[in-house]
Amino acid sequence: MRLALDGLTALRALRVWRRTGRPLPEARCELPPPDPNPQRRWTTRLLPLERLALREVPTADRPLEVVAPSARTRLEASFARCRVRSTSIPGRSFVDLGDGLLIPCPELLFFELAETMTPEAHALLAYELCGTYARDPEQPRLGEVVYDLPPVTSTERIAAYLDLLGDRPAAIASRHNLSHVADNAWSPMEAIVALMICLRPDELGYGLGRVRLNARRGSTPELVALGCRESRVPDIEIVGTHVGFNYDSTLHLDLDAIADAAARGDASAEIRAVREKYLDDLRSNRELAALGSIILPVTKQDLFAPGGLDAVMLEAAMVIDQ
Repeated sequence: MRLALDGLTALRALRVWRRTGRPLPEARCELPPPDPNPQRRWTTRLLPLERLALREVPTADRPLEVVAPSARTRLEASFARCRVRSTSIPGRSFVDLGDGLLIPCPELLFFELAETMTPEAHALLAYELCGTYARDPEQPRLGEVVYDLPPVTSTERIAAYLDLLGDRPAAIASRHNLSHVADNAWSPMEAIVALMICLRPDELGYGLGRVRLNARRGSTPELVALGCRESRVPDIEIVGTHVGFNYDSTLHLDLDAIADAAARGDASAEIRAVREKYLDDLRSNRELAALGSIILPVTKQDLFAPGGLDAVMLEAAMVIDQ
């Protein structure tokens, strides 16, 4: 079997691949025609459902999105919606995932999904592709996230690819959405906060400027000699200012772990671990302040409380103004 996926189906397959922890193959290839070989015709039994994060076979109501290089080679099956791609994209724009399964390269996938996603969701997709996490293929909003993964592209590579596509409407929209994106996001929540910082007020954001994510800041020899860390990594920094943010998830003050351990009879180890993490966060902010960076914490409660993130961003604007 040989089959090139398209659109959201390709995104599902990419997320499945990334969750294995393997880097995406660097090699790029041309778009091949679909081929059921060694079978004589296409049936749903040929489809690798697990690699597509599908629990049920696709149907006419829930079709598989695929792509072919010409009308003559398009896949004719009730379970598939086949788009034809001939010379409308740059050559060698597909990635072979093995066993006959191909997807658009991340740069092409980002371009194609500009017409499918809202601008905000599209920008968050770029944060994910250029970051070190992958959302759940089945439930990208609420499903389990996998962390510490190699990025599959970068903002520079996406921008260079979009330059090859000229002034098509989807390319123009993609460039605009990409302008709000930075490389090296470590989590979806971090990406959401970063995007809100970058979006203009008329786009329902805060317009504080471009951001830099997870850049390591080296300490001074004097501080290191006194026991401080050699470097610290603030989550988000606003370019051109000395102001940034750290997203403090529940893991930074994991009281649930203490409660669970107490129910088992002894929470002393968990209390020490939570306290050490909390103290390290305080020391990090203090050391960064000594280096000239004011890092404001953003909590989960700030994101979900009415006006919570508004208050954090106003405080950041006040610090920048000072």
